[in-house]
Amino acid sequence: MKKLILVLFVCIAMVGCVLAAVPSGNMTVSATATAAPQLIGGSMGTYLVQANVNGANVTFGSDYKGVIVNGTLAVPVYTTGTPYRTITVQAPGYAVYTANITQVPGNQQTIDIPVTLIPATQPTVVAQASATAPATAAMTTTATSPAPTTSGSLPFAAFGAFVVVGILAVRSRR
Repeated sequence: MKKLILVLFVCIAMVGCVLAAVPSGNMTVSATATAAPQLIGGSMGTYLVQANVNGANVTFGSDYKGVIVNGTLAVPVYTTGTPYRTITVQAPGYAVYTANITQVPGNQQTIDIPVTLIPATQPTVVAQASATAPATAAMTTTATSPAPTTSGSLPFAAFGAFVVVGILAVRSRR
């Protein structure tokens, strides 16, 4: 009888360990892959960023687009693609410029985005027609991890094994 209980306990514990190793529906599994952008084809439009500082870095959403040269940067976009929502322009010694993008170019259309960078020593707010967010002194990015997940079914399997062993032990004493 003791051997039967031991074998049963080992089998239940093994099943619990196997179940704990398999992700359940409420567990978060994340992976990061970086691939070269695929050309999707279609009509093209252009955002023309005009800034007062050469060498400033331009980012649309989270996509880096390039550097201001001779006061401008042309950013071609697909008219059928997901539109960008924000633009960020930054240069050393200047306040970071961030604004919402409110227009989307049509086929062969150019949308001008004027940007005026302000030296970082002047605490001033920039107001422009296409911008709804003021310039800020620094841009911070916060990485957040997913919410904690449950530990699987191992605790329940172990509890179940102990219950079964306890019941069998009580029955064997009768």
